[in-house]
Amino acid sequence: AERDARNAKRVAVQKTALDRLLAAQDQAAFDSAWAFIARNFADLYSVPENVAELKKAILQLAVMGKLVPQAPNDQPASELLKEIEAEKKKLIKAGKIKKQEPLPPIKPEEVPYALPTGWEWVRLGTVGEINPRNNATDEMNAAFIPMPLIYAEYGKPHRFENKKWGEIKKGFTHFAEGDVVLAKITPCYENKKSCVIKGIPNGIGAGTTELHVFRNSFRGIFPEFVLLFIKSPRFILEGIPLMTGSAGQKRIPKDYFAGAIFPLPPLAEQKRIVAKVDALMALCDALELQLKDATDKQTAILKAVVAAM
Repeated sequence: AERDARNAKRVAVQKTALDRLLAAQDQAAFDSAWAFIARNFADLYSVPENVAELKKAILQLAVMGKLVPQAPNDQPASELLKEIEAEKKKLIKAGKIKKQEPLPPIKPEEVPYALPTGWEWVRLGTVGEINPRNNATDEMNAAFIPMPLIYAEYGKPHRFENKKWGEIKKGFTHFAEGDVVLAKITPCYENKKSCVIKGIPNGIGAGTTELHVFRNSFRGIFPEFVLLFIKSPRFILEGIPLMTGSAGQKRIPKDYFAGAIFPLPPLAEQKRIVAKVDALMALCDALELQLKDATDKQTAILKAVVAAM
């Protein structure tokens, strides 16, 4: 009972500390909140539940521009957007993509926080294709990915089954190498089932119909950074009230996915952020294993003591 009470206090203190960190309005407030966590890290993160919450905070801080410093020599996102728009026009003119319906401009009241220098707010659907289709011959080898082969854990790659394209081209969601996919149905959406498609035969595939797909058609976005965004707590929580359908069959609408306001950093910074998140998540995974090992040892000792009585 004493242990449970101590752990409950640690969970509550850690939640308050992370809330302060995420709500910090300036660098001084952010540094103060982080200094508290750093001083008490060993105590706070002796509880497995707190490590899971730390992972969520890492994802949110990543898309807020709080994990790596900005580099003044990076091409700003405003210039990147011009390149994306030029590439989009070129592909439309060549008939390679269809002209998209324009998304509404971003209103000031939609903006949840201030962005770092060099970043821009955009709607996700303006910087990539949403739910595109593939063209391939029926005999081509392709990947088939049902929902059980997509995982919620950050860094855990999807698996796939080998199929002929003709078997799966109808009645399933299309995706390709480098696409970012998000489960749109409850509870898979809330559980953050999503991934970047990698290593599939001939670069094409299809799978469960319960997916939304983002394709980096204009080559201005690092897909792994989009994955950070769609796994971030704010994106998930803000989508839940907008789900439509009957109980047990609720889905995230395409409009929410395509219209989500997306914090766009310079391309080089996108890659630095993903590398930092990968490193921090690996440390969190190691900490979770360490805590599990300690718990297993305590259980083994207790069983040995009880057996000897």
